[in-house]
Amino acid sequence: MKIPRIFSIADTVLVKILRFILITVVILTTCTMALQVVLRYVFEVPVTGLDEFAGHTAVWLYMIGAAYASWDKSHIKASALHLVIKNERILLAAKTFASIITIIIAGFMVNWSYGYVQWSIRKHEITPALQLPTIYFQLPIFIASVLMMLYFFIEMVARFDNVQIDEDHYQEPIDD
Repeated sequence: MKIPRIFSIADTVLVKILRFILITVVILTTCTMALQVVLRYVFEVPVTGLDEFAGHTAVWLYMIGAAYASWDKSHIKASALHLVIKNERILLAAKTFASIITIIIAGFMVNWSYGYVQWSIRKHEITPALQLPTIYFQLPIFIASVLMMLYFFIEMVARFDNVQIDEDHYQEPIDD
């Protein structure tokens, strides 16, 4: 199955955005934690809000990192199917079924995170130290959930078709 060019372009742009966010958040989190250690243990001066900011940037790091790993197929997997099932067609069918289950679970996460974001907007919650709206730190959970569900869906479609999606990114057949 040939992927339409618009989807390939959208994928490229989205991945560049994810990489930019990841690099930015890694730098922010690292600098914040380093500053926190220096101020607290060298100068013995605690700074209000640094803990809070480091924790919230870490949420962006973890969630966008999870979405990126789903795109890159480098997320953690626990599959022993290939040890038990030797028939390639049956193995592919089992992996396709696992992909369907994964999408259903991701759908629950999207639904939950959407409700969480809506609740945060309604409550106008703010952080205790920095007085920032908590939506800034809850939004990455929803964004990452949607992206992971999308990438799991693409993986499932590839398994249904049993073809390579994009020669530049998916160079080998999907296997766990």
